[in-house]
Amino acid sequence: MRENEKELGITSTTLQTLVKKSDIILLAVRPHQAEGVLSEMARIGVDPSKMVVSVLAGVQLAYYQKYFTSQLLRLLPNLASAVGEGMSIFTYGPSPSVEFRSLTNLLFSCMGEIIEVPENLMDISCGISGSGPAFVIRLIAAMASAGEKGGLSHEKALKMAAQTFSGAAKLILKGKDPSILLSQIAVPNGTTEAGLRVMSDHHMDEHFRSVVDAAAKRSKELSEEFS
Repeated sequence: MRENEKELGITSTTLQTLVKKSDIILLAVRPHQAEGVLSEMARIGVDPSKMVVSVLAGVQLAYYQKYFTSQLLRLLPNLASAVGEGMSIFTYGPSPSVEFRSLTNLLFSCMGEIIEVPENLMDISCGISGSGPAFVIRLIAAMASAGEKGGLSHEKALKMAAQTFSGAAKLILKGKDPSILLSQIAVPNGTTEAGLRVMSDHHMDEHFRSVVDAAAKRSKELSEEFS
């Protein structure tokens, strides 16, 4: 622990010291640990002026309000935050102050993009953004596998697939409409049209919606466990 403190520039402390001396408290424990940690925080007493940010999957704001009345933010970051390309979804508790909004925007925008949604849209957001990197990574791996099967080295096939996803995403983020892009790429009787036809024949859109829906459903189930 001491080595990590020195390397990362952090200080380990007791929960009581953390609650009493921190202006912003970040809750990043496992969901099954939530009740114990929150009960102890309530026993210590969390000043209403404190700002509490939670990244616990599936735990709704109302659950925290059983334990304290501090300003709350529920945050859903994703894996790409580690490289500054994340998509963080968040929702505030009742009446967040201007200072709280400003601080949290400053803190989490450094991890990538941020989008605020009402809490009832956090589950579907989890399906798209929270779990989404895993789905995209699997698709990249599948494309790379096809490249290897066709004779490319693993390194070259993986780089081609990953950069293709990255470039396509950047086109859309710059405001390009997906349907227009598809029409520009898929010329009649061309290679792209042949591949897209197979995707349509196999109902890929419907299957992928089912993937997102399954993740969103599980997020909702987790929320209900903490209702």
